[in-house]
Amino acid sequence: MSFINRIDLKRMALHCLYWILFLLFSFSNKSDNEDSYAFIFIYSFKTLAQAAVAYGLIYWIVPETLNKKKYLLFVIFALGWIYIILAFLMILKFYYLEPKFPTFFNDWLGHKMTLVERLTSGSLMIRESSFITYPAIILGFISFNRKQQRLLKLEEEKKSIELKVLKNQLNPHFLFNTLNNLYALTLKKDDRAPEIIAKLSEILDFVLYRCNEDYVPIEKEIALIENYIALEKLRYDENRLDILLTKDIQESNKISPLIVLTFIENAFKHGVINETEKATIRLNLESKKEQIIFSIENTKPQNELAQMTNKSKIGLENVRKQLDLLYPKRHQLEIEETQMFYKVKLCLKNQNRKELL
Repeated sequence: MSFINRIDLKRMALHCLYWILFLLFSFSNKSDNEDSYAFIFIYSFKTLAQAAVAYGLIYWIVPETLNKKKYLLFVIFALGWIYIILAFLMILKFYYLEPKFPTFFNDWLGHKMTLVERLTSGSLMIRESSFITYPAIILGFISFNRKQQRLLKLEEEKKSIELKVLKNQLNPHFLFNTLNNLYALTLKKDDRAPEIIAKLSEILDFVLYRCNEDYVPIEKEIALIENYIALEKLRYDENRLDILLTKDIQESNKISPLIVLTFIENAFKHGVINETEKATIRLNLESKKEQIIFSIENTKPQNELAQMTNKSKIGLENVRKQLDLLYPKRHQLEIEETQMFYKVKLCLKNQNRKELL
């Protein structure tokens, strides 16, 4: 029962239909003076030989040789297998089919040859092999196409899973930092805590419900950035932080959610928290017809505390991986660091509109 359960009945039915159609195609080319019974009987054996060649090549020789890059073995095994099937067919013709239907083979090239001559005739073998292998070529192409479709589907599933893993790594990291901000102000019983909670609820709504999609409208991402900046500004007075966000939205494009937030987080963590003087952050976001351009520049504290942590490096690596998955060969990330400032520029080429529908 376990063997029967493993049988793909639908696939078997499709294969049977494939060979029946080949037999009917051959029958449609039958001349009027050929006996129908003899034609069907003889071509049934030829169809079986075609099937033997096809399945031997596709399910045995190709996986064991060609897929393992053993090209010479593939040629030897393929030619050997085709010759073996042709030899059996020649023997069947010589001892059984020709005596049973002598008039049917009168015009056949090898009719007057002995069995040894048939098995050693290059011209006869080439002619017969062309007939016996063309169904295998068609079936092989169909099988190859199915495998390619399956590989593409697996690649898409792998991409989707990897993106979910990366976002699951990024979101808790962002929420942890945001909750720390709220915690710091509630300890001081700051009156601005309710405002922070309101901003945080908007951010949570975006992170929990909007980030499941690969791409979101640029306006949604801007709202997230503005909420995040507003929340961070509550922590610092004007003497500690000078921050400016400029926008140039010429066209409403879509962008991967949270893709730029890691850079903004790092600017606050490494450009503001450890700064004893006034920190400066400049952000610019442009959305044009051909691309989205994001840039951020922050001053660096001139002390030993201004070191990038492992968590920050992990966040940047996650962004790089997401860019490779969501914007393959369609993004450019430039990071410039000097003793005085840290600058990031990210260019994203627009996603094809049909893919976003």
